[in-house]
Amino acid sequence: MTDPISPQDRPKKTLVFHIGDRKTGSTSIQLAFAQGQVSLKGHSLFYPSKLAANALGTQCTTYGDANTPQMRRQAAKPLQKLADQVRRSEADFIVISAEAIEGVKVELFHDVVQTFFADTADDIRVIGYVRPHAARLLSTFAERTKVGLPRALENSLDEFCTLKKDEGEFIYLPRFSAWRQMFGENFLLRPMIRNALYRKSVVDDFVHHAFGGIEFEISGTEAANESLCLEDLMRLKVLQKKIRRARDLRLKLGWEFARQLGTLPPSPTRTKLQLHRSLAEDLRATYQEDARAMDRAFFDGKPLMETELQRAVETAVDQPQSTEPEDYFTASELRSLEVMSKIISGLLENKEVNWPAFLHQKRIRDAAPIRETSDS
Repeated sequence: MTDPISPQDRPKKTLVFHIGDRKTGSTSIQLAFAQGQVSLKGHSLFYPSKLAANALGTQCTTYGDANTPQMRRQAAKPLQKLADQVRRSEADFIVISAEAIEGVKVELFHDVVQTFFADTADDIRVIGYVRPHAARLLSTFAERTKVGLPRALENSLDEFCTLKKDEGEFIYLPRFSAWRQMFGENFLLRPMIRNALYRKSVVDDFVHHAFGGIEFEISGTEAANESLCLEDLMRLKVLQKKIRRARDLRLKLGWEFARQLGTLPPSPTRTKLQLHRSLAEDLRATYQEDARAMDRAFFDGKPLMETELQRAVETAVDQPQSTEPEDYFTASELRSLEVMSKIISGLLENKEVNWPAFLHQKRIRDAAPIRETSDS
């Protein structure tokens, strides 16, 4: 009869929260885990999500906003369900990935972790990625145009950057300092800069750092959620301006549009969205102090974030690019886009279909064959 394993001899169980940020390769990381492409030498791994756990962001906020015992109990249910999954797992490592946590106050997230997850694992780690300021603003403008957010649809890139400057949304140091203060050495921030990543890959970098340098293999990974060219972004902008529906539907529609584009041969005309020089110089002036502070606080004083701000100026184009569809298409092409957009908008009026859920499930279904193939 085999003697039972003593507590000190049992493998250590580690829960890893991947918290984004948005636009830092989160989708590529999530697909690699969801499709079973990551294997650790000598260690087991559990990824409870079919794709991402982004509902966790809303669940945390709902829990924090609950102001009666009944509301708090109701809000706790999905959090407890996820925690129970982690608790039941016998894997050495469990990964929960949700870039939506970027929008959750760190104090609230810490409270959720302590309340629901503290006893689910021996060790809890939190890993985030930060994209340099100029690149983040550019990609955020494109992403929010893609998913139909009014401030991106109704403003130029310059105007959008001015709004973000006034709001201070991308001043990083206070937010990430709060994460480190709350989670201490269990919080790790990585720069989303290709040359600073392990093997120059965000997926490899995450796996390397999340699991403490354990030897690993990744099969079949490809970049996901790649940026749309300006022409395709303007096609989608025509559609999004016709869709006067709930935010979640516009988000799922934008994702489906981009996903379907990825199945087509590349367009012969592909213009990359870029900063122009005067805007890049303004961003450098606005965010240089924060970039230097981030380098000192998180990257051992190496001028990673500051260098990227300067590089944005050096690689900027001379003149602003238009973000108006009529500057990219003929009158006939615009007419066709308008007609098809109106038809799609009309179809989405069918209230018997939960369109956001349908589009989300379709994305999961379409990813499933890849996961099954990789497991065989």
